[in-house]
Amino acid sequence: MKYLVLALMAVALVFGVKCITIRKDLVSQRQAIDADWAQVDAALVHRAGIVPELANTVQAEAPSEASAIRAVNDARNLLSAAHGQHEKIQANARLDEALARLMLLAENYPKLEGGKKYGDLLEALKGAEYQIAVARRKYNEAVEHYNARIDLFPNNIVASLTRLGKIDAYFQTPAI
Repeated sequence: MKYLVLALMAVALVFGVKCITIRKDLVSQRQAIDADWAQVDAALVHRAGIVPELANTVQAEAPSEASAIRAVNDARNLLSAAHGQHEKIQANARLDEALARLMLLAENYPKLEGGKKYGDLLEALKGAEYQIAVARRKYNEAVEHYNARIDLFPNNIVASLTRLGKIDAYFQTPAI
């Protein structure tokens, strides 16, 4: 009887340590996801900073495209005002669409496309888009890895008991 009690206590101790380790790992992964999101957010802010000058440059050469320029500025303002991950992801999608429309319209203005300032702004925008893509990929991979870990036994039990749920804020690649 004494050995049975000691064996049960040993099993309980091992299980408790395993649960603590699992929780610690899951919390660490969530913190890494938050850090990865901060990188995405910084890249979005950087690109949003380029947009006003790009819009002003296009407006100077193509004043008849005021509605497209207004749409870009409105989308940028929406992104700046967004707070949560879901809101920012949706606002970014709207900015992507507005920028794509503006770039398409800008092709009708050869003087604009041939200008150094416009070319420099496009290069800066391309660099910012690359930063967003890299940060988005890293963030999505971290979320996917975390969600996969939560599905495994006994991680799913520990996650449930400690209220560490799945993360559903994937940052989708824009469809072009």
